[in-house]
Amino acid sequence: PCPDVNLSRVPSTYLRQLTSAGLLIPKHTINLSGTVGQGEFGVVYKATLNGWRGNYEQTVAAKTLKVFSPVGQKRLIEESLVMIKFNHMNVMKLIGVSPHNWPSVYIVMPFMIYGSLLSYLRKNRADFTILNTNDDIDIVNEVGKKLWSMCLQICRGMEYLASLKFVHRDLAARNCMIDEHFVIKVSDFGLTEHIYSRNYFRQLSRREEDGETPVKLPVRWMALESLNDGVFSEKTDVWSFGVTCWEVFTLGKTPYPGMDPHSIVQYLERGERLEKPNNTACSEHIYAIVQECWKVAPEKRPTFSELAKSICESLEVMGGYLDLTTPYLSTAVVSSTENIPTHIPPSIETVTIPSV
Repeated sequence: PCPDVNLSRVPSTYLRQLTSAGLLIPKHTINLSGTVGQGEFGVVYKATLNGWRGNYEQTVAAKTLKVFSPVGQKRLIEESLVMIKFNHMNVMKLIGVSPHNWPSVYIVMPFMIYGSLLSYLRKNRADFTILNTNDDIDIVNEVGKKLWSMCLQICRGMEYLASLKFVHRDLAARNCMIDEHFVIKVSDFGLTEHIYSRNYFRQLSRREEDGETPVKLPVRWMALESLNDGVFSEKTDVWSFGVTCWEVFTLGKTPYPGMDPHSIVQYLERGERLEKPNNTACSEHIYAIVQECWKVAPEKRPTFSELAKSICESLEVMGGYLDLTTPYLSTAVVSSTENIPTHIPPSIETVTIPSV
């Protein structure tokens, strides 16, 4: 259970915002169990919420600081305040906040039983990769529709965030979570230590001499203007979306494999971009839409609304948008094995490929 704490120590403005939004969770209603994810600053627990607002017992995810620090506390509070306004099926929703572990807090969110899109894709590579161009065109089309429909869900979530003038800055397959209905939700928690060490580099803070923690940046997903000038906008998120689509069609491969962060910048400045995924399900038309996200000039990149329109139009040509809320994969990545099905009936023929 959450420990006792004197709420008079919690900033009154923060408490007022939580209270007015009906999001302040009492300590006796939440109980933590096992850890389901860790990042550099945070740790995510599987938890049980019981009796809050008179509701029945609910399994949730509770995010808090791994080790308290003023910088981490500030980020966690800001994250919870930003999430208060989110209300879209493809964006992670805030259930509430428990400040009863002050000076840290618990951010409580829905529990995503299938984990991140990245881990899901990697687990199910054999179901989604087609290398032989002689494969049945119906199978190729079906797999392409399913992967492209995943991208559309992410795009819809980002379109919503852009409408709120919210810049994500860290869009990637690892930050897209999958719920029990296979709805994909843009999120920003669930990062693991090895993801940080491999895909991020440390940018020194201007005030590091004053004790501020250096910032880690997701170089492999960042636009050139973000890397060179520290500029972030909807159009830099669009660039990251293109990389995320590349992850989807490569079934979770790491962008720019074998390249260090500085080499990636030089590679991009030469006009090079991620190559078309070696997956027949990624058509030339799909890859052309993805490439639009990586134009040098931000104003020449499409908006998320324009991308959603393009994806919908191409899906119509392919036979229509697939409702991914109906489970279809033969294997699932599950955050907990307790009371969770381990087999999901497939609805398409499995295409087996060599291990990659």
